[in-house]
Amino acid sequence: MLKHLVRWRLGSQLLKGSATPVRYASESTSGGNLLTGIEETPKKIVNPFSQPSPALSNVAISETKEDREKRLKVLQLEADIAHQEGRRVPALDFFQDHHWEHVLSLPTKSARIKYFGYLWQIEMRKESEQRKKAQRAEDTERRKEEMRKEREENTHIIYGLGHTSMFLRIYDTTMNHFQNNRLTRAMQFAPKIVLDCSYDEHMNNREASYAAKQLMLCFAENRLNDEPFDLHYCNAQMESTCMKGLQRYIPTMLNPEFPMNLHSKCFTELFPKENLVYLTPHCREDLVTYNPDDIYVVGAMVDTMNNEPLSLAKAKRLGLRMAKLPLDRYLQWGSGSGKSLTLNQMINIMLDLKKTGNWETALKHVPRRKVIENEFQQRREKSHWGTGTKARKLNIRIDHLLDFEEDRRQATSFATPQKVRQRREGMEFQLDTWATGKQKKKQRQN
Repeated sequence: MLKHLVRWRLGSQLLKGSATPVRYASESTSGGNLLTGIEETPKKIVNPFSQPSPALSNVAISETKEDREKRLKVLQLEADIAHQEGRRVPALDFFQDHHWEHVLSLPTKSARIKYFGYLWQIEMRKESEQRKKAQRAEDTERRKEEMRKEREENTHIIYGLGHTSMFLRIYDTTMNHFQNNRLTRAMQFAPKIVLDCSYDEHMNNREASYAAKQLMLCFAENRLNDEPFDLHYCNAQMESTCMKGLQRYIPTMLNPEFPMNLHSKCFTELFPKENLVYLTPHCREDLVTYNPDDIYVVGAMVDTMNNEPLSLAKAKRLGLRMAKLPLDRYLQWGSGSGKSLTLNQMINIMLDLKKTGNWETALKHVPRRKVIENEFQQRREKSHWGTGTKARKLNIRIDHLLDFEEDRRQATSFATPQKVRQRREGMEFQLDTWATGKQKKKQRQN
């Protein structure tokens, strides 16, 4: 019966044109199933962390646009269902294009869940701020109504905030217009400084986001200064991660009336080479004095992982002059502290150097935690406090010493005189009872 079953199975597979091989009875003893003809392979336990990421595989690289749209719809459906189930996933209205691009790059479902939880926290924080804002608006309207009633009931003049006053209120829009006007004036008359944004390919996503935030702080702190620079963002590719992050921080930066210089060209095409000076920490020459005729170039790169001298190589390739800040000449760095500075710290240093010409004043923007001077100052303050404490302890009165002129040995400088211990009777030294304990027994008996 078993032989007929095997022959029937073989004939049916030949008729269907199946390519699945059939095991005979002699081979079925090695782990195959005699009735089905399919070999059962043992399951292998594979470490998932040792496998390459699917986002970096050839399948993801060769993914077409249609497949990407299908996968995006599936992920959107997954997020929508999770949100309806009450999980820590934001609503679909909260997601933006850069959110979905990051979700598509995540390799596993657990990574997507973590990212959804992070976005959910941001959404909850925004909703909380909106509720607080609405509550503040209601309180303001209630106070205004109370003030109107007081004014109607009171016939006298009331001075103060919200009442009759000689001072005008300055709104935030007025301050923005004033600061933008100051940047417009700086574009005409102030010295120029260049931020080289061509290092996006040498940074990961986290470093690129840090660089975008530092570029935003460069623009903000330069605008707050009384004598700002004329900032130029060169080699700016709007498709890069850094520029997309900067556009999220400054949504109006592409408007024609906004005082921000964005160039997709290199700075060598915009300014003469003989005036360009590339500030790189890897060169040997120090920047001794500030020259307003020179145009200083700062590389917009956050190198937390990659410490290669990329700015030095680019300056040599372009044939530009190079200089570095004289940090070792004016500062003593602490052990284990890196000498890297953020972009906004570089701009603040150059602003103070342009205004004062003094390196000691300009280098105050270096974080104090990186300099040993802070440690010396703390030790000095601690030793000063300790010296004062000792002085307070030594600040004693000695008038009571003058009352014991007959026997000064009984007087002490810190307290009242103590009685001198006198010789007692019966304390003579006896050699036979020494160290035997008999003397102590006699004293106890007495």
